Amino acid sequence: MTEYTELVEKRKIYLQAEEWGNTVNMHYICKGVNKGDLGYGEGYFIYYNNGAVHRVDTNKITIMQTPNSIIDVIDDYERSLA
Repeated sequence: MTEYTELVEKRKIYLQAEEWGNTVNMHYICKGVNKGDLGYGEGYFIYYNNGAVHRVDTNKITIMQTPNSIIDVIDDYERSLA
């Protein structure tokens, strides 16, 4: 039964990295003092560990940056554990 150990371990890391990537890294509010402070303009932004950035308005969420590939997320996840 040990022939699947490596496959199971890879899947385990994949699922852990996916969950870690979907967690919030930081909240950021830009009120226009330094317009374009992080390149996205004014507003309330949510940054995720997978690189995604969402802008939140009253009843609307705008995707400002799409998430990184799962390979990059796994690399970032493993780096965060070190």
